[in-house]
Amino acid sequence: MDSIIIVVPELLPIPPVQGGAVEYWVHEASRHLVTCGHRLAVVSRPAGVTGQDDIEYLSIPWTPMERFFHQIKERVTWKNPLRYLAKIQNVYSYGQRVASVVRDFDVVYLHNEPNILLFLRKRPGQKIVLHMHNDHLSIRLFRPFYRRALAKVDRVICVSDYIRRQAVVHFPEYANRFHVVLNSTDPKVFKPYGDEGIRQLEGKVRLEQDKRYLLYVGRLTPIKGVHVLIEAFREIHRQMPDVRLIITGSSFFGGAAKTAYEQELVKLAEPVNDAIVFTGYLPHENLKYLYSMADMIVLPSVWQDPCPLVVLEAMASGSCLVASAVGGIPEVVESGINGVLVKPADADALALAVCSTLSEPELMRRMESMARQQIVANYTWERLVGELETIFGVLK
Repeated sequence: MDSIIIVVPELLPIPPVQGGAVEYWVHEASRHLVTCGHRLAVVSRPAGVTGQDDIEYLSIPWTPMERFFHQIKERVTWKNPLRYLAKIQNVYSYGQRVASVVRDFDVVYLHNEPNILLFLRKRPGQKIVLHMHNDHLSIRLFRPFYRRALAKVDRVICVSDYIRRQAVVHFPEYANRFHVVLNSTDPKVFKPYGDEGIRQLEGKVRLEQDKRYLLYVGRLTPIKGVHVLIEAFREIHRQMPDVRLIITGSSFFGGAAKTAYEQELVKLAEPVNDAIVFTGYLPHENLKYLYSMADMIVLPSVWQDPCPLVVLEAMASGSCLVASAVGGIPEVVESGINGVLVKPADADALALAVCSTLSEPELMRRMESMARQQIVANYTWERLVGELETIFGVLK
C-alpha cells in the first residue's frame, strides 16, 4: 500500500505531549513504520508541537461544544450516565470530521475506537484496519453497532490473544479477520541505567540509598488496583521497614483532573504515608530512569488488563516485575521465570509475593535477566512493524 493514515481516539494528541498509552504506541510505531516507504499521516487532536518531518500530522481541533461535553465527562464519575452521553457526543463530532480526512488514503488504520467505523465511508479499493488495545468490542450495549461496523473492516489487530478470544466469542462471523500482534517497547530506551539514572532523577524523585523501592506506573483508576497495592504495602512495610512505594500516574493523562478515587488513595495511604510517594504524571523521559532505579515494579490490576506497555517497559528495564495474572499478562510473563504472577484483588497474596521475592535476591536477578533477554529477542518495534507490514501486504 502506498499511503496509510493512522487515526487515534478523540481525546489526546500525537505527538503524545499529554501521555496516553495508545498515543505513545502510535507515536513510536509510526516513527518506525514510515521507514518502510509509505506515505504516512496521523490524525489526532492538536499537539501544539512539531512531530517527525516525514509524517503528516492532521489535527482535528476541539469545538466549543466538544470542550463543553469533555468538561462534563471530567467532572462526573464512571457510574454517571452523563459521562457516556458526553463520550458519545464527542466521538460523533470527531468521527464525522475524521471521515472527511481519510478518504484519499489506501489504508485507514484506526486505533481502539470502533465507534469511528460507523462514520467511515469506505471507497472502492480502500482497506480499513482496526487495532484494539483494549476489550471495548465486548461492551454489551454497543455490540449491535460494532457488528455492523466490523463489516467494513479488513483486519482487526488485537494486542493479546485474550482480546482476540473475547472478540471471536461475540463476533464469530468475523473470526478470520482477528489477528494478534503483541505490543513492543524499545530496549535501547528502557534499560538498566545504573548511576546515570540516579543523576537524572535528582530534583524529580528523591531516592535514598539505604532504601528499597517498589514502583507502580499507570492510570490511577479502580481497575488498575492501586488500592490493593496500598493495602498490601501496609503489610510489606511492617515486615520490611526499609521498603518504600512510589506511585506514578494520574487518573488518565498529563493534566487530568484529580478524581475522588485519587483522594481515596491518599487517605488509604495515611497509615504509611511516610513511606509512600505520589509523583503524579511523569513523561517517559523520566520514567525510563525510574523504572531502572526501582527494585521491583508492581502492576496490581483487578481487571482483564489486555497487554499493558508497563509490563514490557519494566521487563526491559532490568527491574523485577510482580503483576496480576489477568488478561494478556500471562502471555508475556511466566511466573518464577521472568517475573511473578499473583491472584488479582488479593492484598494478602500480593504482600506475600512481594516480600518473598524481595527475600530472594538471586532469584530476582535471574528473573530480571531473563525478562530483559525476552524483550530484546521478541518485543522490539522492529518485530512489530514487520508483522504490520505483513498484514498490510496481504491486503493489497
